[in-house]
Amino acid sequence: MADHVREQITVAALSALTGLATTGARVFRDRDTSERPLDPDTEVPGLTIEDDGEPSERITIDSSQVLERRMRLRVTAHVKAASGYSSSMNQILKEVEIAIAGATLAGAKDVSLVELAARETSQAADKPTVRQAFNFEVLYFTVAGAPDTAL
Repeated sequence: MADHVREQITVAALSALTGLATTGARVFRDRDTSERPLDPDTEVPGLTIEDDGEPSERITIDSSQVLERRMRLRVTAHVKAASGYSSSMNQILKEVEIAIAGATLAGAKDVSLVELAARETSQAADKPTVRQAFNFEVLYFTVAGAPDTAL
């Protein structure tokens, strides 16, 4: 049995975001950075990625019960809090947007950047870091009762 389409989309996004010019292989999934911040010396600049909720609506198409799903995908960029971090953050946003737009995300019909969260500064380490979440909405459809197959 295949994974839930949410899992398939998240894995595809993780793959698309690994190897970007600024963040390279420093991409982490489901990492609670409030508990364990990225190491400024070895993991920054870096990205964290997580699926974060999914409103759905039952619709009928050709007499089939279909779920229209709007998955929230959060990609958070982490940079060192030195001067010029705004420029670094904007460069990472550009690379993330291009990578997500060019990726095939497991049956997703549409992917939209819906919000840039406010930047947050972490003083958890000797070297402070700044992080900012880029929130995407991923539209996809499944037949009711078959969440592992995208339409």
